[in-house]
Amino acid sequence: MSLMDVKMVENRLVGRREVIAKLSYTAPLKRDEVKQILANHFGIEPKKVVIRKIKYLTGTKFVETLAHIYDSDEKIKAYEPLYILVRNKLAERPKK
Repeated sequence: MSLMDVKMVENRLVGRREVIAKLSYTAPLKRDEVKQILANHFGIEPKKVVIRKIKYLTGTKFVETLAHIYDSDEKIKAYEPLYILVRNKLAERPKK
């Protein structure tokens, strides 16, 4: 796994960086692995990275990832929907 290309937009109003990254892989990637790669690249804690989307590019060994990197934990819970928080293991699904 290696990071091939990174595009970043600073969103100061919300307090986050919106990242589109292209990664190469040899085995299928999990959200936690992608989160760790992006956290190491930007030098931050993995809990501040929220993976929105992982898209496998057909016919290649590349993955495009859309991620949000927040300044604080409070902003994550304020701006991200519950289903994204559950996917990233930052919240639990409410009991029925």
